[in-house]
Amino acid sequence: MPPLTDSTTLPPDDHDDLVVRDPSSPEHLRELLAQHGERYQPILAGLRDQPWKELVTSRDLLESLSSQGLEWSERTLRLYLAEMAEAGLIERHGRRGYRLAPAGAEVARELTISKRLGSILYHMEETVCRVGGDGGFDLARGTGLVSINAYVIPLAVIAPLQDDLDAVFTAGLAVGSRVLFAAPGEDILGREVPAGCVGLGTMCSLTLAGMLLRRGVPTHPIFGGLLQMQGGKPAHFLEMIRYDATSLSPNEVFIRANFTSVSQAARSGGGAITASFREVPMGALANLRAVHDDCARSGFQGFLHVGRPGQPVLNIPVHEGRVGLILATGLNPLASLWERDHRVLHLEGSRPMVGPAPYESLITMPEFRKRIADLTRAGDETSTLRRAAAT
Repeated sequence: MPPLTDSTTLPPDDHDDLVVRDPSSPEHLRELLAQHGERYQPILAGLRDQPWKELVTSRDLLESLSSQGLEWSERTLRLYLAEMAEAGLIERHGRRGYRLAPAGAEVARELTISKRLGSILYHMEETVCRVGGDGGFDLARGTGLVSINAYVIPLAVIAPLQDDLDAVFTAGLAVGSRVLFAAPGEDILGREVPAGCVGLGTMCSLTLAGMLLRRGVPTHPIFGGLLQMQGGKPAHFLEMIRYDATSLSPNEVFIRANFTSVSQAARSGGGAITASFREVPMGALANLRAVHDDCARSGFQGFLHVGRPGQPVLNIPVHEGRVGLILATGLNPLASLWERDHRVLHLEGSRPMVGPAPYESLITMPEFRKRIADLTRAGDETSTLRRAAAT
């Protein structure tokens, strides 16, 4: 297949028809990548970095390219996208956007590995800047953007596990005390919730980092760790993965590897939970303690431990002139569900989504229980009517 040029007629984007090409033979695909892999790589990275989105738009891709230092025109991007669709690397869904084809997903893993190393750190810092800016969360007012970990879970799975979810919040092992909720057919962080499922979002530690930034406290993320709790308090770290030396979410790795015992920690005070370890400049310690105290008075949980300047935190050394800080993560509620039922993450595209949401759109746990009960009751009534109609 010859490369496209500026004189190439582009496929129209004014329809929503799915366009999927049969993937090229492995030999042809290798030849194609040898010739054009360098220009495909940033597009593949842009598609792979947003696995929770059903479709990624051209605008999303242009923003991704810009973050990689590439200022491509929309026409140039469309030329390359058409070429990649022809090769079977991506699927084109008209105006609605693009997604990786199976062959493209495998290629993306190979071509983007070097750029993905430490990329989670970049994404964390970008999110903190967004939720720590002028429109970020204001604790006193209860308004502003917060950072959310969201997931789509079958209703049949989440309904009997609400007590486990509640226990994590009651024990102070989550961030805040509210959740984001989406019913079937509604949208959660850009993804539509399918029938028979609900969207659940929990605030993540980046919300706390954003709050600190707004109050003049910069934080440097060091690692995601598996934290042993004893008597309801942090005891020591069991495992750690540095954010700047991984291509995966450390805490998601711990959860899927069955290393956590969050439910046990929530109910008995002893168990392994996921946590984020950060360092703060010594000069910002007074402001850090002020934010910590404000959160404690407001019942906004998430701070697990604030260290002392230059002193180790639990079993972790801290750089000179720095203060160690341990924060709970937004994935602890998910971990408690995963420990009870692995179907929580068995849906296609079920990796936790990450994105900002207005704090005002979050609901309390009692309201969450009410909505789950309403959906369950509606489902039971529908099943009863169908059985009656069948007889």
